[in-house]
Amino acid sequence: MSIVKRNQRKTHASIIGVDLASGPDQSVTSTVKNGKVVATEPSRAQGIMEEFDFFKAAMDSDLAQLKKFSHMEDKIAYKAQAIENHQYLDYLRRYQTQGTNHQNMVLAWVVIWLVDLGHWQTAFEFVPLLVAQNQRLPGRFSTQDWPTFLIDQLYDEGAKHLSQGRDAVERSQVIHLFTQFIQLRSLYKWSLSELIGGKLYAMTAKLEQVVFNFGNAYTYGVKATALNDKAGVKKMVREIATVIGKETEI
Repeated sequence: MSIVKRNQRKTHASIIGVDLASGPDQSVTSTVKNGKVVATEPSRAQGIMEEFDFFKAAMDSDLAQLKKFSHMEDKIAYKAQAIENHQYLDYLRRYQTQGTNHQNMVLAWVVIWLVDLGHWQTAFEFVPLLVAQNQRLPGRFSTQDWPTFLIDQLYDEGAKHLSQGRDAVERSQVIHLFTQFIQLRSLYKWSLSELIGGKLYAMTAKLEQVVFNFGNAYTYGVKATALNDKAGVKKMVREIATVIGKETEI
C-alpha cells in the first residue's frame, strides 16, 4: 500500500468519531407564505451545519497530512484521492442545491485542489457560488477574490502550453478554458482590475494567434489593450490587423 493510501485511511478513520462543533447551531430554515413566516425548521439548519462540521474535520485532517509530504507528486496524488475518498464533491453539490450560505472552507479548498489537479471544468461549476457568497480564500493566499485567483492560475496554464507551441495548445484545449471563463465572467458580470482583465484577454489572444485563429486573436487583443494599455499585445494586434485586412489605431 502506498504512503498516500495509508495516510488517506488514517485520515478517514480519524474523522469517524469526530466531535461536531460545540454547542447547537442557532440558525433556522423558515417557510414563508404571503409574506409571513409560518414555520421554522431548526433541525434542518442544524443538520446542515453538522454535515459541514464533519467535512471540515476531514479537510482539516487532510491539510495536516499534506504538510507531511515533501514532493509535489505525492501532494497531487493525495488531493485526488481525498476528493474521491471523502466524497467532497457530493457534499459540495448538496451544499449548492440546498441553497445553504455560510463561510465554507471545504468549498474553498476543494476548488483550489481541483485547479491544482487540472480539473478546470469541475472547478468552474463552483466559481459562481464562491463569488455570489463572497467566500474567502484561505489566509495563505494573497489574492483577495476568486476571479483574480482563477485568472492567475489560468494564465500560468496557458503560458505553459503556449511555450510548447501550436500542437501543445491544440491538444490541451486550453483555449476552451479561457473562452469558458470569459463567458462566465460576462454572464455574472464579475468586475476585474485593469491589470487582471488585460492579463486574461492578452493570454487568450496569444493562444488564438498561435493556432492561427486570427479573427479571435485580434478581438481578444483589442479587448486586452482597451483594459490595460500595457497588456503586451499591441505589436501582435497590429501584425494580425495587417494579415486580416483590418484598420487599427493601436
